[in-house]
Amino acid sequence: MLAVATTAGAQEMRNAEFFTGRWNCAHTVGDFKGTYTTTISSALGGQWLRQVYTFPDKSAEFFIGYDSRFKRWVRWGMLSTGEYWAMTGVLADSTWTWSYALPRRPGSGTYTDKPDAVWTKKSDAEFIIDGPTYPENGKMVTEHHDCRKS
Repeated sequence: MLAVATTAGAQEMRNAEFFTGRWNCAHTVGDFKGTYTTTISSALGGQWLRQVYTFPDKSAEFFIGYDSRFKRWVRWGMLSTGEYWAMTGVLADSTWTWSYALPRRPGSGTYTDKPDAVWTKKSDAEFIIDGPTYPENGKMVTEHHDCRKS
């Protein structure tokens, strides 16, 4: 059970409020460049953030919340392609670091304590994402995203 009813949990959710809204994002993965939108809103009585992605060829839905028992953020999501992820993270100042919990690091089947993706708040209207890094078409690629509030 998610334990955000604590003072620490409620404060963590307030720290993440800037993410709420509709974002237009540009991303690169290896040689690929594309755009998508993501909308983040409060969900389930403010206990979670709901994140909905709209890509040209697929969609995704994630839930993000803070578990004060473990002092960790959790992020669960599924794509319309059948893929799914669970991540844990830490929000410190303007940086949110995420590590895959399930399945393991994409493409490798392994798990490390090193963050797989880093979300950085650049301003109230922009955040960037660096990572994850994984093998694609015989070479290692790293995702880069630049999201601006619309």
